[in-house]
Amino acid sequence: MTAMEDKQCEGVDESSLQRFFAGIARLEATGVESGRLEQKDLETFLAEIGVHIARAEEEQRELNRTEATSFNVFDFIEPDENRLSDVLAFLLDPKGAHGQGDVFLRLLLQQAGSGLDTRSVAGARVQREAPTHGIMKYRRRMDILVDGGVLLAIENKVGSAEQQDQVKDYLEHLARCAGGRRKPYLLIYLTPDGRPPESLSAAQLAATQEAGHLRRWSYQRELRGWLELCRERCAAPKIRHFLTDFILFIESE
Repeated sequence: MTAMEDKQCEGVDESSLQRFFAGIARLEATGVESGRLEQKDLETFLAEIGVHIARAEEEQRELNRTEATSFNVFDFIEPDENRLSDVLAFLLDPKGAHGQGDVFLRLLLQQAGSGLDTRSVAGARVQREAPTHGIMKYRRRMDILVDGGVLLAIENKVGSAEQQDQVKDYLEHLARCAGGRRKPYLLIYLTPDGRPPESLSAAQLAATQEAGHLRRWSYQRELRGWLELCRERCAAPKIRHFLTDFILFIESE
C-alpha cells in the first residue's frame, strides 16, 4: 500500500466501522422481529449514515488539500497511442530524465520472463518509430526499439488495428538484426486486452511465444504490473507520482 493510500485509510477507524455495521445489524433485526421497519429506526439509521458521510467528506477535503488526490497529470495530457508510446520510451531509456538509469528497463525484461540477460542494458539506445530494413516490406516503423544487450521492440496498439503482416514483419526484422549480431530479441505486442496479433497463425504464435521472441501484454495486467514494480523501485518522488498517475490513468481508461 502506498503512503497516499495509508492516509486515505487513516480516517476510518475500527470503532466507527463497528458502530456502522452494528447499526445495519440492529436495523435488520428490528425488521425481522416485527415484520416491518419502524420509521424511527429508519430515521435513526439514516442519521448515523449522514454523520459518517459528512465526516468522510471532510477528511477527503483535507486529504485533497495536502495530497491533491484528485489531480492526475494525464487528465490534461489526454494521451493518444503516440503519446503513450512516448511515455513508455521515456521510462525505458537508461539516459532518460527520470534519473533511474536502467532500472525500469531491467524490470520490464524481467517481467517479460524471456530469460533475457538484463545485466548489459545500461548503455541501451531507445528509438521511437524505428524503421525496418533488410526485409521485403522495409521502412515499416516500430513504435519503440531498444538496442542494447538485447533487441527489444514494443508495438503499441491502443485504438488501432494491426496492419497487414505488421507483427510478422517486425519479428522477421528483429531476427535478421539479432542474428547478425548474435543478440537475443523480443517483441512485446501491447494492447488494452492482450489480444494476439492477426498476422500470425495459431501455430506461428505458439512457436514464437515458446521461443521467447513474442509476448502479448495488456495495459490492465502486464503493463500495469510493470509500472507498479517501477514505482516500488523508483527513488525519485516526482517520478513515483508520475507513475502513480499513469497507473490511475490505465485503471480509469
